[in-house]
Amino acid sequence: MINAHIEMDLNQHISVVSAKIIDLIQNGNEMILETLMRKFLKTHELYTPDQFMEGLTFLFSIGCLTIQEYRVVLVNV
Repeated sequence: MINAHIEMDLNQHISVVSAKIIDLIQNGNEMILETLMRKFLKTHELYTPDQFMEGLTFLFSIGCLTIQEYRVVLVNV
């Protein structure tokens, strides 16, 4: 859900997780999906693989990234 609950920790919100994913991709503009997930989970130890995939799905659904041959490519950021 995109709307944040009033008592929700905003660090757990999908838009914050997605922003952290974008920060990791911007360094190289393109990364292999598995490498990106490992780097994300290593730098942000409080997040889970499920949160990473939800953030990635969110970015894909709004057109910010594409996936080509297991590589995540940043498009419109």
